[in-house]
Amino acid sequence: MWSPVITSITDSELAYVAALDYGQDTSKHLDALRTVIFNQGGKFKDGQVWHPYEVIELGSHALNPGHEREFAICTLLVISAVVSGFDLSTDLSVKLSDRSKDYDALPSELRDEVLNAYLVAGH
Repeated sequence: MWSPVITSITDSELAYVAALDYGQDTSKHLDALRTVIFNQGGKFKDGQVWHPYEVIELGSHALNPGHEREFAICTLLVISAVVSGFDLSTDLSVKLSDRSKDYDALPSELRDEVLNAYLVAGH
């Protein structure tokens, strides 16, 4: 389930995701993102619903031009969170359907990673 695309996230991409909640708590989100990605192998723990999961969810809701990698990485993290049982509210079938045009617009290597993650998750 873990994609090497996630750990290839750059500092500028981390900063972009951390600021997605209208710039609120950016430093807390940034620290929590680094912890989840680099120290916890993408696994979320209790208490991480707000920092960083809130901005990860926001980053997976829509593709913003020029931020394809951030969108894909956030999507991969959400899929992983659902599969692990951390995220009990996201319906991956609905998300796949709702975001299909965004996934189609991704560069092929990112699109393939995202679609493969959905496939592995059973969708």
